[in-house]
Amino acid sequence: MLSNPALDHGITVFDSPQMDDKLLLAPDSPRAPDSIAATRGECESTWWLASASGAGDVRKTETVRRALNIGIQTNCDIIVRNGVIEAVGCNLQTDDIDVHIDATDCIVTPGFIDTHHHMWQQLVRGVCTDHSLKDYFETIRNGYGSLFSPSDVYTSNYAAALDLINNGITTVIDHSHIMNSPAHTDAAVQALKDAGLRGTWCYGFYENVPRPDLAGADTSATPKSHDHAARMQDAKRIRSCGFTASNNPRVSLLTFGGAPTEAELMTGPGLADEIAFFRGIGARVITMHVAMGGYDVGQQVVQRLGNTQLLSRDLLFSHGASFTESELRLIAQTGAGISVTPETEPQMGMGHPIAFQAAEAGCNVGLGIDVTSSQSNDMLASMRLLLQAEQGRRNAQMIQQGSIPTDIQPKSHDALELATLSGAKAIGLAHLIGSVIPGKRADLVITRCDDINMVPVTNPVGALMFHAHPGNIDTVLINGKIMKQNGKLVGVDWPKLRNDIKERAARMQSVAAEPGFAQLMPEFMQNRYS
Repeated sequence: MLSNPALDHGITVFDSPQMDDKLLLAPDSPRAPDSIAATRGECESTWWLASASGAGDVRKTETVRRALNIGIQTNCDIIVRNGVIEAVGCNLQTDDIDVHIDATDCIVTPGFIDTHHHMWQQLVRGVCTDHSLKDYFETIRNGYGSLFSPSDVYTSNYAAALDLINNGITTVIDHSHIMNSPAHTDAAVQALKDAGLRGTWCYGFYENVPRPDLAGADTSATPKSHDHAARMQDAKRIRSCGFTASNNPRVSLLTFGGAPTEAELMTGPGLADEIAFFRGIGARVITMHVAMGGYDVGQQVVQRLGNTQLLSRDLLFSHGASFTESELRLIAQTGAGISVTPETEPQMGMGHPIAFQAAEAGCNVGLGIDVTSSQSNDMLASMRLLLQAEQGRRNAQMIQQGSIPTDIQPKSHDALELATLSGAKAIGLAHLIGSVIPGKRADLVITRCDDINMVPVTNPVGALMFHAHPGNIDTVLINGKIMKQNGKLVGVDWPKLRNDIKERAARMQSVAAEPGFAQLMPEFMQNRYS
């Protein structure tokens, strides 16, 4: 047994190089075999990455967790039954396993967790390259948001969900502000269900502007036909007919959540009313954009909510680069979550990502992709960018103070935890997902380490953080069901979907080419630039 002093979470590396290693998986899908096993050849290595601080169902897994108390283990077996991790250990009995997956030279991790995403923007991939937040509002929120038909929303959400799975992301918070009609709402929800992604779909009250001047705009995207009152009724409708009565993530992969209009633009009573509305209909998560760095208008939304006793674990705050120390303390005290988007925040002028600062203040922090109109769905890239940006910031501070950086902080495993267990805590799912321990759901990613960009693996966390890319992700499981295998999505007609995406995107691009497509940014942003 080798202990690694560089890891500060009580994480231990167990090394048994001669052990015959089998990864055992038994999904509960009616379309899947009763049991699956992954085996490896002798003298090869499979690493299991988890967190010593993982919180499971105390009655079932606390004793096991304390006994293991590990973050990295080599050469172990994982048994999954009925979508749940049943056991993790050496030389587990596999007599009742029907199908085997070869996990030779692989890293097995918890599925990545995307805590903030506007998934409807998959069809406009790349149109916000090099955009500021100002540009984004003028182009997307005041333009493309009025072009989407219900079928566009379905295709975009479905493709986005599959792209996330392909990238090893097994859970998402979809902040969906494309609710231009009840048909748009139905399409957005059905697409996520059909894709099989775990997550919470959050009904966004933001009203896309009417664009009767655009020939290709969807005429239902207008407050006159679908105003705030209509959206409230629509949210009640989809909550009732689209989700289970309990809205319990133990029962359903997809649960219902809410997203207020825009917290930074609302009065205190207006925001309180919308939070109360969503809580009243049983939203599991209520998410909102706040404290966006250079675009912060001084609302201090979190402080205001804290002063009125509205902060709670069901709130998830996206971005937050300009949070005050008092706001971070309030978030930590109440158990609310923070979602940091490492790629959009630096690009769009929303400030340096606050992830590590917030985590060190005791907050539950996760990472989000945000918008495919600007960035990719690659969580590996997001973790890497976040880590190195923070290391560079801290190193620069030390150099400015006349010191030489010798202990690089934060560490690679800190970034990995933000994308897994910490993200699960931020969205209230740490009892189900986020680490590979018995009792949790089998959301797993198997990354192959036999390609030229991965050999040799001397540090499995480092291999993931700095060497792996989505093409190395061989297998993805959600709730024990195989969603990607041998590097390919399972049950997806990609050529057909690809053509559909291209045709819809081309139509939108032709409309976007019309003069006057991008409209002025919102008033609060104009004030910032005046």
